[in-house]
Amino acid sequence: MSELPGSALVLAPHADDEAMGCSGLMARLAAAGARIHVLYLAVDGFHHYGLSGETTYEQRLAEIERVLELFGDSCSYEIAYGDRDLIERLDSLPQRELVDRFEAALNEHEPELLLIPAMPDYDQDHRAVFDAGVAAARPIARRFGKWLVPHVLTYEMAKLQWAASPLPRFAAFCDITGVIETKLESIRRYETMLRPSPHIRSLEGVRALATIRGAEIGVEYAEAFGVLRTTLG
Repeated sequence: MSELPGSALVLAPHADDEAMGCSGLMARLAAAGARIHVLYLAVDGFHHYGLSGETTYEQRLAEIERVLELFGDSCSYEIAYGDRDLIERLDSLPQRELVDRFEAALNEHEPELLLIPAMPDYDQDHRAVFDAGVAAARPIARRFGKWLVPHVLTYEMAKLQWAASPLPRFAAFCDITGVIETKLESIRRYETMLRPSPHIRSLEGVRALATIRGAEIGVEYAEAFGVLRTTLG
């Protein structure tokens, strides 16, 4: 896949996963005029390590709006479970429910590219979204009434380095040298999630991972992706 797809659906377990994992690619897609739709799963007020108090649902909504402004009018979003106290509890939902939501989004938006969280991941919400995303993207031909998304990639985050299973070797890369500041700004705008170094959600940590991925393909900065399916020609 040498050309950027014309549309993408991003499944984000939480608001900031898309920024950490694939906002560089999102910036490239937006600049090329592609349609982007982000489906957030659990968005709640929550108490996070490193903050003295709880964030509110309203704060999180405001952050999402500010972040997605970076990608222009061609970027839309929806929240599956807003203010439902489901952060770190998505695994308590029936997988069939998540699969149905993802299939509905695929059929509605008909994206050329589906982006889901990479595995292995210790976060149960990410595992639930990955499993349901793979099921929703199963190969059923269009003539049977289901959108068959041609490209399915998994996006990585620095936290994947803590895993009880062997880490994947990512096989797809996106040069984000020209949009690295957009990626960092998207993370910066999630003010309630940003942490100082050496936290995995620090700007320094994100830049460092992008530097390593860039070196793998001979550029300054890159994002890496696992390939579940890609359709050539």
